[in-house]
Amino acid sequence: MIAQATTQWERIAQVVMNELAEVWEQARQGPDGETVEQQVFAWSRRVGRQVLEAALQAKVEQQESAEVICCGRAMHREVRERRAALTLLGPVTVRRRYLRCPQCRAHSRPADQWLGWRGGFSFAVAEMVAWECAALPYREALASLRKLAGLELSLDAAESIVARWGKAELPRAPYSEPVPHALVVQIDGAQAHLEEGWKEIKLGAFFDWDCADPAAKPKAVTYTADWETAEEFRETLWAEALARGAFTARAVAVIGDGAPWIWETANTLFPRAVEILDWYHLTEHLWEAAIAVHGEGNEPTQALAKMWETEVWEGRSALVESHLRELVETGQDDSQHTLRRCADYLQTHQARLRYDLFHAAGWPVGSGVVEGGCKHVVGLRFKRQSTRWTKTGARNVLHLRLDRLSKRWEARSQFMRKAA
Repeated sequence: MIAQATTQWERIAQVVMNELAEVWEQARQGPDGETVEQQVFAWSRRVGRQVLEAALQAKVEQQESAEVICCGRAMHREVRERRAALTLLGPVTVRRRYLRCPQCRAHSRPADQWLGWRGGFSFAVAEMVAWECAALPYREALASLRKLAGLELSLDAAESIVARWGKAELPRAPYSEPVPHALVVQIDGAQAHLEEGWKEIKLGAFFDWDCADPAAKPKAVTYTADWETAEEFRETLWAEALARGAFTARAVAVIGDGAPWIWETANTLFPRAVEILDWYHLTEHLWEAAIAVHGEGNEPTQALAKMWETEVWEGRSALVESHLRELVETGQDDSQHTLRRCADYLQTHQARLRYDLFHAAGWPVGSGVVEGGCKHVVGLRFKRQSTRWTKTGARNVLHLRLDRLSKRWEARSQFMRKAA
């Protein structure tokens, strides 16, 4: 076995030297730097593939020198089979043992687990495909892989890899240590088209927040999302909250728009959290009400809307509500009952409108992170023109996309290695 390995080493070393001499001469005569770079790159892939194939074969043969025991007896080698896979360096083939137990007739290919090849692809290629397809539509991802890595895959192959990598949601272990900083939870929803029609995907964004820093920015942003009912999504959000240490954090704030399911979820999962109505959603309601009073695009409308904004920002939302109700009583509401609805909106969310206190405590008052998540997690991948998703296919991509955008990809990679 040692002599055979030495022979393989000598052969591949000679191949490398011969190829190196050839590419060296080509490089010396290259017309420009770009051509030389391409020549050397092509050489590295061509020779690297041969080195990889020889090294894998040598390791497989070394491992196969050991007996495999089944039913107390050594398994018999039936045949040596070829196994091929697409690797980062190109197609590679090795020959490995196919064994059978003489007692129970069980079979085994011991080298397959060590190789880590699934579906005709190396682990590295499968990971690269999953990574790209999490960010881009399949055809764009395949074009990117072809251009940047020289990998040729079919659409079916890419979908198969994504299904295997994305079918399981990544386990998230609860964070038990005390969290010294504050945590912000933002909740929202976005629409995407599945095969049964438009469905809302509910999304939560978590990030660390330094209330003592006037220039604080979101840190360690992570997302969780799914096509679920509000009740089902609470469990999804709960798992992420546990992993982010929401229940040992110094303080927690929940920010969202006026959707009732958001605040029902907040009251259920985070009963002690500071609840903040997104400032920009609130101002939209105030401007709609001002337009109902004075019309659109004039100075009285702007003055009234800005006055109401100032009142609410300084903690006097009750005065704005009273003003709105006075306008309703004097018959100034429109046919859509805009003023009454705005007054009811302020009344419903009164405790979430203390922006003077929120600002003094250092909390953010906008839901921009989760709204950005609706765009980056959902919109850019699931709302493209003419795209239709099965729920299973969408969820597979969503799991990978969440891990990529939440900087959890290495954990996904390790999880897949163990699963293999």
